[in-house]
Amino acid sequence: MLGAEKTPLYPFLPGVVSLSEIATLNKERMDKENAPELYKIWDEARNHIESGNYDKAIEIYKYILVRYGDDDVAAEHANAYLGDLFLTLRQLDQAEGHIKKAIGYSPEKPEYHYILGFVYSNRSEWNEAIKEFEIAVARQPENAEYLRGLGWAMCQSGGREDGLKLLLKANELSPENANILTDLAIAYLAEDFEQARGYAEQAVNLDPENDIAREVLNRIRIAEQDIKQFLRDTRSSWERTSTATSNTHFIHRYKVSLKDNPDTWRIIDIKGNQMLSTLHKAIFKAFDRYDEHEYSFFLKNIPYDSENQYTSPGLGADGNAKLASRIRIDSVELYGGRKFLYLFDYGDEWWHNVELMSVTPRVTRAKYPRIVKKQGKSPPQYPRP
Repeated sequence: MLGAEKTPLYPFLPGVVSLSEIATLNKERMDKENAPELYKIWDEARNHIESGNYDKAIEIYKYILVRYGDDDVAAEHANAYLGDLFLTLRQLDQAEGHIKKAIGYSPEKPEYHYILGFVYSNRSEWNEAIKEFEIAVARQPENAEYLRGLGWAMCQSGGREDGLKLLLKANELSPENANILTDLAIAYLAEDFEQARGYAEQAVNLDPENDIAREVLNRIRIAEQDIKQFLRDTRSSWERTSTATSNTHFIHRYKVSLKDNPDTWRIIDIKGNQMLSTLHKAIFKAFDRYDEHEYSFFLKNIPYDSENQYTSPGLGADGNAKLASRIRIDSVELYGGRKFLYLFDYGDEWWHNVELMSVTPRVTRAKYPRIVKKQGKSPPQYPRP
């Protein structure tokens, strides 16, 4: 998991009582003669943590263990703090030892299992990490940070689908948590650059000083440029070396589904040198429509995003719109992403999700576009009243 180890857990995790408060809440369990000094050193240690002087804070908590080691309350929470601080400093063996001692005093506390889960995550011991995060989530199922820890560990252990669901739930519970957004960006990176970039951009906008979020966003942008250059180079190579250049085409395969009914979809093959307006014609035919209307493609996957909108000729009458008839299919990815939106008929508003499935070089004289596969019956163009 990224971002969580950058600062100590206490007292920043929602729902965790600070140690200065613990001294007050549990004073009846402490020696009355010790209370004044404990108040002072709890606060002193906390001030050192907030100022980033972790070594000094560690000294204080170790002193507490020596001076007040026979006081269960003091020992428990000093060990918890030490576990978190050593985790921050990546001294994992010491972090594990101290947090396990804290768990020994209060095994029911989810925040301790959360810290231990991070220790195992840093060692890539994902099965052990999942066990600890599951304990934390079982105790507080609506805690976004606990869900985040479990989701990330599952993604890394091979259970990406379940892990992603947990990360998305964590994001719903805490939409302004930049660390959750950064984890989502990385989780999506393997399959959807556009979505990964979107989460990374949100994270950076929320927390511009978050070095990890900025690094992830930068890497995504670099990777996107590398892929685009690779596609350009590959196309150029094919054009130079193919013995049948005139009959060699890059066939783009799209899946087009109804936004309101994603189980109804069509697979369409189209040549890279054909126009986006030709894809419209193929979709029109694939869904058995008969009456033409204005349409638009939104290449950034954002409805009514005029900056990235490519339209039918009628909508471009004022001269300001970008026409779908002037952008080639093999340029779509450069201006948008692998997923984008298509709107047919601004009156009835038939929205479609369009996803690029593959790009395949093929020597062919066949006519394109082609409707390769259909699922689901086409709804009537004009619903009955």
